[in-house]
Amino acid sequence: MTLTDFRGTPVPTAPHYAANNVADLFESAATLVAQRSLTPQDHPTLGAGQHDTLELYQRLKDAGLNPDSYRSVCVVMVDGFGENLLRRYGSYAPYLKKVPSLGPLHSAIPSTTAASLTSFGTSLAPGTHGVAGYEVRNPDNNQVMNQLSGWDKNVDPHSWQPYPTVFERYENQCDVATVSLSKYQGTGLSEAGLRGGRFIHAQTASARVTMAHSILSARKPSLVYMYWGEIDQAGHRYGVDSQEWIEQVEELNLHMRRLAERLPAHVLLVLTADHGMVDIPEPQRIDYSDRAELLENIELTAGEPRMVQLYLKDSSTQAKQATLKAWDAAYGDIAWVIDTEDAYREGLFGEHLSDQARARIGDILIACREDYALYDMRHFKPHALKMVGQHGSLTENETQVPLLVLPTGA
Repeated sequence: MTLTDFRGTPVPTAPHYAANNVADLFESAATLVAQRSLTPQDHPTLGAGQHDTLELYQRLKDAGLNPDSYRSVCVVMVDGFGENLLRRYGSYAPYLKKVPSLGPLHSAIPSTTAASLTSFGTSLAPGTHGVAGYEVRNPDNNQVMNQLSGWDKNVDPHSWQPYPTVFERYENQCDVATVSLSKYQGTGLSEAGLRGGRFIHAQTASARVTMAHSILSARKPSLVYMYWGEIDQAGHRYGVDSQEWIEQVEELNLHMRRLAERLPAHVLLVLTADHGMVDIPEPQRIDYSDRAELLENIELTAGEPRMVQLYLKDSSTQAKQATLKAWDAAYGDIAWVIDTEDAYREGLFGEHLSDQARARIGDILIACREDYALYDMRHFKPHALKMVGQHGSLTENETQVPLLVLPTGA
């Protein structure tokens, strides 16, 4: 079957979780390292390729590389740098444009940082780990919870996302390290989906490169995660067509080339992203909070402006159909208006759905397919309408992310 929206329009194919998704990368990379450092007798579950759902081993061989030569792996996560952006602006990143590509991969859904980073860190789909959006409903208090930058201090992230992370599963087998800005250590999102191993503070791009080089040059097998947020920040503020964004792409290209050239040949250095980004013209950033006919049956709104999640007061079939019809009439020309039950059935959030995820995800999804963003300005601050670059929906520009191998040991 194919997922369709309220008016019967086909919705993009569900992400290939456990096959070709950002959720598969860190686990597959860890498997490469662990199989070098342990024998099957030490860890019987580490049979050849058993956890390599991405088939990273075979992808490397197909690219003419020797996966058995790598003792350590570094995954650079570039926030907001989608596959189509790399293709479109590749002239500003000539080094990254020419290195081997093993992708693209698909982001988690929604195509947003909270969901994709938690999937990356746990190797699970959002329908299992439950961090399914920038904002979701907290069923314990029936309030909207910001999972990225406004974590509820009363919510224990280890309980909110109880599954063990890749970092935790491998930290006793190799040197597992996160290299990132100090402000991200101990945050709710970091503790929920990226906990485990050691955290290395590095405030500048140069410092991150230096620290990663220091860890990866050691003889001990290492699994390193490096977060790179500058491109996403520039995109949100100025847009991907801006000079400010292009300058950040050039900086990334420069630092990645320097890191690759400095690292020994036994290090596998790969680069990916959590989502892409599209620019939203100011007239197409729409406030729907004064549309009484749309909000009549709405208890809460959450998600993100490109992927609104609606929570219904009355979720009976008749009431839900009336709400779907009203939103389709208002925005069906620019967005997919989706019954979430249909999305669950077609695997949009993964094959398996946990009770915790179901309780948090909205009853209806409004996923923008054109360059629009939809705001409930009753709970956004005015500056939210100034955001240029955005993401979260199902378009290829938002969901396709690169998987690049940066040759080391040159």
